Amino acid sequence: MPIDVDEAPLFPLPRGAILPGELLPLHIFEPRYQAMMRAVRAEAQIIAIGTLESGWERDYLGKPPVARIVGLGSLLRDEENADGTSDIVLHGAGRGRLVEELPSEPFRRVRFEFQASDEEAHPMESFRLRRELLQGLAACLAQDVQFDVTARFDVGALADRIASALQLPPRRRVQMMQAFTADRRIDVLLELLGEPRHARRLVELIPSLGDFTLALPDAKDLS
Repeated sequence: MPIDVDEAPLFPLPRGAILPGELLPLHIFEPRYQAMMRAVRAEAQIIAIGTLESGWERDYLGKPPVARIVGLGSLLRDEENADGTSDIVLHGAGRGRLVEELPSEPFRRVRFEFQASDEEAHPMESFRLRRELLQGLAACLAQDVQFDVTARFDVGALADRIASALQLPPRRRVQMMQAFTADRRIDVLLELLGEPRHARRLVELIPSLGDFTLALPDAKDLS
């Protein structure tokens, strides 16, 4: 679902990532981020989760660089504690491509370009993306599968759903979050599914995805 703002407070984290649809629990304790939470509550209740670039330790209290793509988290749960800290849960609402960092103190604020849904693409482009993803999934599984490339679904959203359920390590989750376009997300996902453990996990996930039909053997057959 599109969000109706193009700027938000930035919460930068080492190996930080939130994919669309994910839940991210956070404990907010630094004074500057306590101030950030007051602004979030008064505004659109959106936080941009940024991934700190290598070397961030040298300028942690300043404005160390963050990766170009941020995850946009919508405030789902918010508990303000007596000591001023907060325990919150964010729901991944999408990705944003950083446009600029805005003047802001004591916390950081950014303007971003919201990632449009793949459903807004030209029908032929949507068909190409669906075919690329489904054929890639079949190839990764190395099994006889049946799928319907005419089924209408948001390719990028499905790729994110699969990636979110693969229990990826932080570095891989960051890699997926940085995949702004559907083409890039497909590439990253299929690379991940080239690893047998992730392919086995996909077999377990198929019944819960519901967006396409795949006839698959038991997960043990992929061992």
